[in-house]
Amino acid sequence: MSSAPIPWKYLRNILVLFAPLWVGSALLFGIGGLGIAVLSKDRWSARQPLVLRDEANGAVDRLGRFSSQTELKAAQETILELAQNPEVVAAALRQLGPVGGGNDPSYPSAREVDEIAKESVNVVAPQGREFGNTEVVYLTVEAETQERAGEFCRVLLDSLTSHLREVRRIRADSVIVELTHARDLARQKLDSALGRMREIELQVGSDLGELRNLNDTISGDGANRRSMQEIERELQTAELEMRRLDSLYQLLLAGSQNARTLLISGDELLSSQPSLQRLKDGLIDAQIEASRLASVYTTEHPRRRAAITTEREIEQRMLEEARGALRAMEPTLRLSTERVRRLREQHSDLGEKLTRLAGVRTGYSKLDSEIRALTDHLAGAEEALSKAQASRSAALSTNLLSELGPPQVGDTPEGMSGSMTTFGSMVAGLVFGLGTVFLVAPGPTGPTFGRRLGDYLTGRRSTDPGNHPPGQRPVEGAPPSGVERRRR
Repeated sequence: MSSAPIPWKYLRNILVLFAPLWVGSALLFGIGGLGIAVLSKDRWSARQPLVLRDEANGAVDRLGRFSSQTELKAAQETILELAQNPEVVAAALRQLGPVGGGNDPSYPSAREVDEIAKESVNVVAPQGREFGNTEVVYLTVEAETQERAGEFCRVLLDSLTSHLREVRRIRADSVIVELTHARDLARQKLDSALGRMREIELQVGSDLGELRNLNDTISGDGANRRSMQEIERELQTAELEMRRLDSLYQLLLAGSQNARTLLISGDELLSSQPSLQRLKDGLIDAQIEASRLASVYTTEHPRRRAAITTEREIEQRMLEEARGALRAMEPTLRLSTERVRRLREQHSDLGEKLTRLAGVRTGYSKLDSEIRALTDHLAGAEEALSKAQASRSAALSTNLLSELGPPQVGDTPEGMSGSMTTFGSMVAGLVFGLGTVFLVAPGPTGPTFGRRLGDYLTGRRSTDPGNHPPGQRPVEGAPPSGVERRRR
């Protein structure tokens, strides 16, 4: 069964009866709000729009833009940390001076710096966004007056850019030290490798060009290799010529003792001796003629005897011609033999030289590859070091933060005005007083007569212990009245 509604007359009577409570509560809270408004100081806000760019050194193709959103967000968070850094805030406050003016050497104190850094300095993204969405950020500050807020924003920006350059310089110095160490180490390794290569080149001596050619060419066909191949071909030709001359010499030697041995020689051997060739042909013709006459005439016949005499004369002439050819061939044979010996020596020398070069070629090639790699590494270290030095030089002369106009100072103080604070406090006191009234006031007349509104709402009964004054408690064991029965 639902409860009966509370009549408006009852509410009016309760409000009139407990008017001192809720009116006093509203006045008390209003006085408190007025005191807070009087004692509190106005805070003025100023903000400076800034645009942040990346370092252009080594990233000219991006024209100072960040390569990723993560890098932009990290840079903006770094700006926030630097802006709230106690050293940055303290430097700005020292330049700004105390609030009332004057020259206080102890200003600002560490407590003031920490308080202002935490509560009055901030770096935010436009329209309350997160960092990383845009390169524009706002440096916001709060101060006691409108002029001080604008000046504080300017000096804080100067201090921020100065410390940001210092951070960039420190970072560049650290990178320069590391890159200098890497460059020196690469140069030391390169000098060591060059020293080992110099020792090998000194050992090679005059064959250094050939060693470099063998190392540079893919096929390994150097000048010595080509010379050796040419000498091999010349040696083969010279040996063939020497063997031919030696065979001819042996033939002439035998022919100088017996002319008939020349008859069995081929035309190729006697091609260099045309006189012997003609005598050989004449001797053959004479022998043929003598054989023909022997079948016709006796040995006493004049024609046969003339043929035999002719044959003997030709043989004698061939013996003399063979002896002369031997004497003429000896210098040619010696020259041919000397040429073969010289070619064999050259071939042997080139073979030994190539064998020696082949022994050092592998180590020289590895050393050359190492030197090239170290040279490239040293060039990279030099380039990185030059970029770091350029970054350090830029850190001392350029800013990554650019101003987008002058500081923007608010026209009104931050927070609620004094009248709004007082009015809000009075409303809060009124609500508190009315709530207290409805908690302690008794309920309306009727079935629940005599009950407080709090008891009515919480379901407590008048027969509960503590609900009746002493002497008016119901007798134990007495039957309840009709009203009590209805309540139960």
